[in-house]
Amino acid sequence: MLLIAQEEFAKAFILTLVRDGIIPFSRPLLRAMNDHACKQLVGLIMDYVIMRWDSIDEALKLVEADVALGDQLPPAIESAVMLLRFEKIGRWESSIWDWDEPPTYESGSKKIAQGQADRRKQDALYIRIGGDGRVCPTVAVTSEEIYREKERLTDFRHLVDTLLEGNKASYRYDKAISFIRDMFAQHV
Repeated sequence: MLLIAQEEFAKAFILTLVRDGIIPFSRPLLRAMNDHACKQLVGLIMDYVIMRWDSIDEALKLVEADVALGDQLPPAIESAVMLLRFEKIGRWESSIWDWDEPPTYESGSKKIAQGQADRRKQDALYIRIGGDGRVCPTVAVTSEEIYREKERLTDFRHLVDTLLEGNKASYRYDKAISFIRDMFAQHV
């Protein structure tokens, strides 16, 4: 249930982007807000914006990595935005376009877009029956995973609350929003 709630906060994050004129509202965007993989890609972007650390040393390493990237986003975040914009929403806008040269996406983001994270979530929530009528094995979830996902949910809620109050989240938010705006300004 924590993962479902995270997806709902991802949907709320998308709606703040619409409200702020960063991305346009459309039928394909509405479809994305109902697509689990799309909301999980948005969750990756939210994780980046939130910037978690447990010590000053970890925080310094995160800042150093950001400085080294300059205006660029980490490959996983760029991939998440591009997969959402072009491979999901773009293909729903028009099924007849294709890349001249397809981009190389970061593997973790690509797996999320392909539904691997959602399948794991579904396997943890529901009992599947195989083609032979037997119960399929379920995913074991550890207490550490539950704790981590609960923290992530709390962070997502805080980020959405911050944005709804009209406050900016962080310099990472500004970097991500600039890239998102650029990608959604491009038409397929």
